[in-house]
This record gives sequence, C-alpha cells and structure tokens, in this order.
Amino acid sequence: MSAEPRLAIEGLQIRIGGRQVVDLAHLRLGPGEIVGLAGESGSGKSMTAQAVLGLTKTIGAAVAGSVVFEGIELVGLDDAAMRDIRGRRIAMIFQSPISSLNPVFRVGDVFVRALRMHGAPSKSEAVERAKAALREVLLSPELLERYPSQLSGGQAQRVSIAMALALRSEVLLADEPTSALDVTVQAEILDLLRGLRDETGMSVLFISHDLAVIAELCERVAVMQRGQIVEEGIARDVLTTPTEDYTKELVASVPRIGGGAVA
Repeated sequence: MSAEPRLAIEGLQIRIGGRQVVDLAHLRLGPGEIVGLAGESGSGKSMTAQAVLGLTKTIGAAVAGSVVFEGIELVGLDDAAMRDIRGRRIAMIFQSPISSLNPVFRVGDVFVRALRMHGAPSKSEAVERAKAALREVLLSPELLERYPSQLSGGQAQRVSIAMALALRSEVLLADEPTSALDVTVQAEILDLLRGLRDETGMSVLFISHDLAVIAELCERVAVMQRGQIVEEGIARDVLTTPTEDYTKELVASVPRIGGGAVA
C-alpha cells in the first residue's frame, strides 16, 4: 500500500444518544486499493462509511476523531465543502440502490443534476457523460429514460457505479452492494469493480458480511466487531489463518463445498 493513503481514518468515535456504536482506531485506504470491511450486521460497518461523508448527521449521531481524504479533514467540515466532495470525489453505493434514487425522477435526470452540480458545463455535456458511463458498465444509454422502479437490482447497482464513474470519483464506498443480488449478477458487479479500479485507479472500501466475496475481491480486510477493528491484514492471510476468536467464528460460519477454505 502507498505510504500516503487516499483515505485515513484515525480514532473515529460515533455516538448515538449515550451509546457508542463505533470506536475505530485506524483504517487506511490507498490509491487504487480495494479494502474489505467485514463483520456481522450491527458491527458498525455502514455507520463508519456514512460518517466519512457526514451522513450520520441525519440520525443525530455525534462524530469525533479524524477522517482525512487527500489532506482534507472531513470531520467537522462545513456543509458546502462536504457537498463538493460527496458524490464527486467520494461516492457511495448502497445495498438497495433503488431506494437511494428519487422515484419521481428518471435516471437521466439524476445523472444530469449530479453532473451539473459538480462541474458539467451544460445539460448536453452531462447527458453525453452519463451515456458514456452507462456504456462503461455495460448498460444501454436508453436506461436514462427509465424510472428507478423500472430497473432490476443488478441494473440499479450498475447505475450507481456508473454515477461514480461519470463524476470521476477517487473513492467508492460500497456498502453491501451485492448481498441482494443473485450469484450471477453478483459476479458481474465484482468484475466491474475490479475493472474500474484497474482502469481508473479508483480506491474501493467494500463493506460486506460475506467473507467469500471479500476473499475474491479485496487485497486487504479489516474485521469489525462491536464498532472496533479486531483483526486486519492481507485478505487471504486473515481469512485462511485468522488469529482472533471473532474472525475464526466468522470464517467457520461460511458455508463450504467439500470442506474447502473460504479463500
């Protein structure tokens, strides 16, 4: 990993009411790196990603610590400055991308609005960039005329990735992006993420409870339990020879065919 991380999280603490839900000592994401953040539901994975983009404000969470992106401290950053980063430089895709799209706007309207907000000089330029991005994720530009409800799960995930590509995002926070998809579409999305990383140098924080998927996609993995990182390292090493009891339990819970290892 590069000595200069693209995203560096240090001493991140998130509290909701009187309860601390995340106490993350450190997590780093280098340029062009795909890092897995693993753990069971409720371990704090999604909350960590949302804190990076200041989205925890919507649920009244208090955030302390440091999240540095390309030399910019994001914790405490004012709303205007965060809007310049959110979406354009750091993108996020969700487990249910359709629910994150406004149901009353066509896909093309969402693209144009985001691209115009982040520098596209005209509507026509925004449309052309949207079409090019959809082609890169192997979708027809005709999908720009559809409403979110008219997309399949796989199409909606590809649209989310295409948005990050069109905005030329440097970091992608992928929160359980394949868990609601069948295995064939899941494999296509993983191939797409790998391809985008190779072609654009995009860094990816891949959040998942699925260790088999993390083993296939990620170079490094951090295992999260009750808001803390309990084990971190090279994905293959952590998932084949875990040292912490919690990681051993997670690995042991992964279904295997023929008794093989998870990775």
